Amino acid sequence: MNNRERLIELISSHDLDRREIAELLKVKRATIDHWLLPGESSNHEDIPEMAIELLELKLRDRTSFSGPEPD
Repeated sequence: MNNRERLIELISSHDLDRREIAELLKVKRATIDHWLLPGESSNHEDIPEMAIELLELKLRDRTSFSGPEPD
């Protein structure tokens, strides 16, 4: 699975939109748009490995803290 496919999978499995991804990674929304374009597109940009890893870490931390509320 390439980084673009990994990003699409994360968006889908965590029900995120492009704005949320941009906020989590501290990048512009347009950057996310370019990452999600097909590789054949002239505006496509490869997603850095570090961006995917950071997003996976942040999402893992986010879900581990969203458990049940204490009584």
